[in-house]
Amino acid sequence: MSQCHMQDMDSSAQSTTETSTRRVLVVDDHLDSARGLEMMFEALGFEAQCATDGIDALRKAATFRPDLVVLDISMPKLDGYDTCGVLRAQPWAKDLRLIAVTGWKSDNLGERSRAAGFDDYLLKPVDFEALQKIVTQ
Repeated sequence: MSQCHMQDMDSSAQSTTETSTRRVLVVDDHLDSARGLEMMFEALGFEAQCATDGIDALRKAATFRPDLVVLDISMPKLDGYDTCGVLRAQPWAKDLRLIAVTGWKSDNLGERSRAAGFDDYLLKPVDFEALQKIVTQ
């Protein structure tokens, strides 16, 4: 089981702004990175959870039903590309937004991430302003 913060599902009824109804799942095998992004989203008024691998992400997404997934590409068990593909195939994920995050820069990263089903991608360390701009578009 992930060591990430598990927000009580009853708290989803507590909405102070329109953005707080948005659900975000942060997936990164580096726990500090996942928690940092999770806390950033919560500070922006989003309901956020995190997972530490692709399998944990799929399990959490099935019940949490996020609107947005920020997904690390290089992870054990199930990498970000495969996790993205499984998420895209879910009937509930029709409007799901997926952002790839990776520490590996390559010339075809944008092309490969879009082909896998991602809407956007960012390089690590994640620029919070750039992420916030993508999320609020």
